[in-house]
Amino acid sequence: MMTLGEITQSEFTLLGAISDEELLMALEGATPQAKKKFTKAIRQFARSRNMAPSKGSRGELEKRLHLLPRDIQEGLARKTLQAVDAAYYVVKDVSGSRVQKLLKDDDNKVVGLSNISSAKLEKGNFFMLSGLTLLSGVAGAEDTVHDVNFGVIPDYLRNGEFEFIANGTNLIQNASNELFNTTGQTMPVGHYRLDNPKLIKDQQTIEFNLEWGSNAPAGTYVKAILRGTIIVKA
Repeated sequence: MMTLGEITQSEFTLLGAISDEELLMALEGATPQAKKKFTKAIRQFARSRNMAPSKGSRGELEKRLHLLPRDIQEGLARKTLQAVDAAYYVVKDVSGSRVQKLLKDDDNKVVGLSNISSAKLEKGNFFMLSGLTLLSGVAGAEDTVHDVNFGVIPDYLRNGEFEFIANGTNLIQNASNELFNTTGQTMPVGHYRLDNPKLIKDQQTIEFNLEWGSNAPAGTYVKAILRGTIIVKA
């Protein structure tokens, strides 16, 4: 059980993540000094309610703290865990293809190709996904994938569609790849910011699947990036 001090000193607002009974127990077992600090924290919280909340995926994570397992909540309270920015990526050769499963269960971490294995988050790594990025590039005759300059996806890819699956459900279904066309926008190249950020659980398969209408030219690669906030050891 979290103590009153841990609840008060956490960098996250954990009051919404604990039950009334747990809060009462924490109050009963607290020292007068801890109760005084808690009262001060409550007053500060009341004054700050009209202030702008945290932005981006961190803000979305704060809204969903109650969905995290108890040990993750306690880790955040005790500062043995912390929330940090994360960007998972994978690169795939799509030469001659019209479909591509970007994340596969036989993927391994290889610098420049992928930093996620087996299409799953590692145990204990809960990820608040705030956006998806899709880029493409073509390797020259003497180039390897490591020489590719990735940029906005071409027309034939933009006219295709994608789906994104996580937590055992289809989170984005049959959406146009045009969402990744950032030409003329003040947005990171190829980035689609989710209107409804999703908390992705650990050890569950993630799928990011593409389909388009004409075969991709030889030497074509696509790069997908999953951006957000992840909880890791402090």
